[in-house]
Amino acid sequence: MILSDFLLSAPILAVFLGSATTTTAFAPGQPQRHVSSPRPTETRLRSYLDSLNGAPPLDFAPTPATFGHQIAANGDDGDIADICAFDAASEAIRSRISSYGSISAAEIHDNIAKANQVVALTREHFPGALGSREIMRRVRAVLDKYQVDNILLTQSVCPDEINHERGDITDLFIENVGGGKVFHLGGLAGVPFTGKTGFGAYSAHVAEGGHCFVLQAPHIGISDNLELGKYSREGQSSAGSACGAAVGAMCHCAAGSPMPDLAANTGDYQMNFLIHEIGRRMGALQGITDDNAKQAELARQTSDIGREMLERVVHTDFGDAESMLFIFTGIQINMPFDFEDYFQPLSFEVRKKDGSVIDLFNEAFGA
Repeated sequence: MILSDFLLSAPILAVFLGSATTTTAFAPGQPQRHVSSPRPTETRLRSYLDSLNGAPPLDFAPTPATFGHQIAANGDDGDIADICAFDAASEAIRSRISSYGSISAAEIHDNIAKANQVVALTREHFPGALGSREIMRRVRAVLDKYQVDNILLTQSVCPDEINHERGDITDLFIENVGGGKVFHLGGLAGVPFTGKTGFGAYSAHVAEGGHCFVLQAPHIGISDNLELGKYSREGQSSAGSACGAAVGAMCHCAAGSPMPDLAANTGDYQMNFLIHEIGRRMGALQGITDDNAKQAELARQTSDIGREMLERVVHTDFGDAESMLFIFTGIQINMPFDFEDYFQPLSFEVRKKDGSVIDLFNEAFGA
């Protein structure tokens, strides 16, 4: 039996990863997900791998027994089982076997280590970030508690194509919140540039007894070299900026270039607006020397820009007396390799017609 046959066997793959796998479905029509639970079987695996010619033996003695524990050993406290990291490493292993017919134990370790590094980097700069499916599950649970189904969704998300791929949070919200429909409110960097007119048109489309749900978020990429503010796009030999508009605005201001005239330069209004707004916030960026930390802060500043404009355009003059406005904001994180995108939730609330506002963040995501 060759190593590829060994690892392609589902029970043996579970043994290698130190877990038994059970299958759960996220939602009707969604792909099945595999959740791991610990199962100590390292001795049998060590014996088999030691018998392979040219395959380095695995030394399990000093290392954690499960994939979740490997993530925990990367600096996190407690018992962790990051499903997104598990899925990404598993997909990379499957892809390698499919393309080359086999994979070495060292390469498997490399894939797991790479997934751990991505998770650690994401958690360092975006605390509380979760995979898109988990975000969707938690938001949907809150909506179900309020028994709201008649929802018209609007998204204020950057039009970059990497934000709108299958399985991204935008796609999941369209299917699981908007019932397959969405009104686009946003422009560059996720700022709601359609303004009061855009929100007015959107809210006028809400059915009687219906509700509004706003998803607002800038985005930031992580390249294959683990660089924040960049993304390794398919078919390109080097990573490019993401969000390009936010990065470009920051570079314009850092270079001391003159501020564009918003009234005169109407052909590129959105970019010029971003330059002005980032320019007002350069004090929060200029003292940061670490490139990744600076890009993460840029995403937070861009989020503030979008949320400030959102506050100027939303209202509750739609539907009927029971209609509600849900607002969910955060930062969309375009992940490298085979990861599903992550999302850092920043605020989640519901506004009612009587002027009351209920903070839903802790209910959905904890303190």
